[in-house]
Amino acid sequence: MADGGALPKAQITRRLILEAAASLFRQKGYAEVSLREIAQLAGVKTGSLYYHFESKESLVEEILTLGTQGAFEASRDAVAALGAAADPVDKLEAAFTAHARFLLEKEDFASANLKILPQVPPAIRERHVRQDREYATFVAAIIDEIADAGRLGPDVDRTLLRMLCFGALNWSISWFDPKGRSPSEIAAQLMILIRRGALASPS
Repeated sequence: MADGGALPKAQITRRLILEAAASLFRQKGYAEVSLREIAQLAGVKTGSLYYHFESKESLVEEILTLGTQGAFEASRDAVAALGAAADPVDKLEAAFTAHARFLLEKEDFASANLKILPQVPPAIRERHVRQDREYATFVAAIIDEIADAGRLGPDVDRTLLRMLCFGALNWSISWFDPKGRSPSEIAAQLMILIRRGALASPS
């Protein structure tokens, strides 16, 4: 056990491998990246990589999980911090803000996730899609709260609203500029569009 709160060496090495793999998968795609390349970028021997991950498939599966579950957990925690009685529109904003921050501050994991999902083996893709559905269900429940309170426009499709919002947030990876608007400000702009376009006008 390391002293002073330092991470154990094995945990640090594992993280370095994951970060190197995410960076390479993001740049080159799944098929074009070898474990030897990942080990070289991480600064470890290939044998050490196999100590942490038995195969390329197990490594990519953890990266996909870190991408989806990381965003989901960030959004869920942000909503939980508001309390169950919070305004559902505020819950939606908290979820989208946390999602944007995770995507744009953990860029390699998020970008790798979005880029390589169509390329990974079908069994891995299906497990990942199930995780993604859990996140979608969580956000759908918040939108349902808004609708059930009579605050969603009568012509707004709940499913399309959710998918369009996730699509907009996920696409921001391709154009985000750290010198421009912050992730929180980008989410706030999306919420302005929702409030002015998707929510029902007060009677």
